[in-house]
Amino acid sequence: MPPTQGLVFKAVEAKSGRTVALKKSRVSQRLNRTIIRYESRILHLLQGHPAIPAIYGYGQLPHFEYLAMELLGPSVKDCATGPVAVITVVRVVLQMLSALEHIHKHGFVHRDIKPENVLSSLTDPSRIVLIDFGISRRINPAPPTRYDPLKESRYIVGTLHWASLNAHDGIDLGPRDDLESLAYVVFFLLRGNLPWRIPGSYNESIKSRMRRIRASKAAASGDKFGASFPTEFGYLLDCGRRLEYDQMPDYAELKRRFTDLNRCVGDMDAEGPLDWSSVGIFIREEYTGSDIAHSEDNTESDHERDEGNKEESFTDSYFALDIGNWDRQEARDRSLTLPIEQVELADSSIPRIVEVTK
Repeated sequence: MPPTQGLVFKAVEAKSGRTVALKKSRVSQRLNRTIIRYESRILHLLQGHPAIPAIYGYGQLPHFEYLAMELLGPSVKDCATGPVAVITVVRVVLQMLSALEHIHKHGFVHRDIKPENVLSSLTDPSRIVLIDFGISRRINPAPPTRYDPLKESRYIVGTLHWASLNAHDGIDLGPRDDLESLAYVVFFLLRGNLPWRIPGSYNESIKSRMRRIRASKAAASGDKFGASFPTEFGYLLDCGRRLEYDQMPDYAELKRRFTDLNRCVGDMDAEGPLDWSSVGIFIREEYTGSDIAHSEDNTESDHERDEGNKEESFTDSYFALDIGNWDRQEARDRSLTLPIEQVELADSSIPRIVEVTK
C-alpha cells in the first residue's frame, strides 16, 4: 500500500478494551490540512448508516496521525474468488444503493467505489461496509470542470479499473459516477473479472492502459455487458451514464427493481450470511471492435491470478499521486475542504486519540 494512503492496524483501546481498526499515516504536526483528519470529518458527518464504518477517535501526535474506526473483515474482492451467485450480488447492490443514497443526500460523492473499498462486517455476515473516504468531496453545485488526463499527463480521479468514463475524460465527478463505478463492481462479481483487467498488463505504459481501458468501458453498454444476466444489472450501468452531473439517481426506482429481482431469484433468507461461493457461468459476449481486449476464462491459473493482483497493486490513482503531495501548494486539491461549520462540528464531536505513557 502506498505510504500516502496510510497503514491500518488492529488495535485495542486502553480504557474500554474495544478492538478497533487504527489507520496511521506519517504527517508533520505543522500541517492542518491532513488527509486522515479530512476523512475523519467526513465519516463523522456520515455516521448513522449501517454501511458507514463507526468512527471512534482521531488524533495527531508527533510525526503521525491516527484514525480509530470499526474493525471490519475482508473486502468483497477477497471474498469473491470467482463468479458469485446472482442472489448474493443483488443483496450487495441493495446495500450499496442504500449507502450511496445516504452519502449523496448528505451532499458528498465518494469517488473511489471499488471491491477493495467494500468490506464485510465482522459482527454481521449479512452486512457490507463502504470505506476510504479520503478523496470524497462535497458535490459541487457549479458546472463541472474538465481536463485532459492524457494530454496533460495527469492521473484520473479514483482507481483506473473502476473509474467512470467521466473520470477518464477528466470531468468533475458527481453521484452518477459513483453509480457507474458500482456497476463495474457488480459485473466484476457476476463475471469473476472484467474484460479490461488483463493479467500482465502492468507492463503497459500508463497512457496506453488508460486508452485501452477507456475504450473497453465505452464499448460496454448495459445491454451488451449484461447480456448473460438479469436486465437490472445492465440498467444500473446505463442509469449512471444517462444522468447529468448534478442529477441525483432515482434510488427509489433502483431499489424497487433490485428488490423485485431479489424476489424473482428466490432469496428467502435476505438477512442470512452472504454466500461468496463461486458459481459456474457462461458469458454471452456482445462486444465488437478491435480495441477491446477480453479475459473471460474464469478458470485462470494461480499464476494468472497472481499476475492480475500485481496489476491491481500497480494501478495508478489520484489518491496515490495528488494526495501524496497534499501540502504542496501547487498540488493541493482545494475541493477537498469542508465548510467551517462542518469542520467545527466534526472536530468538537470526534473523541481525541492521545498518547498513553506507562
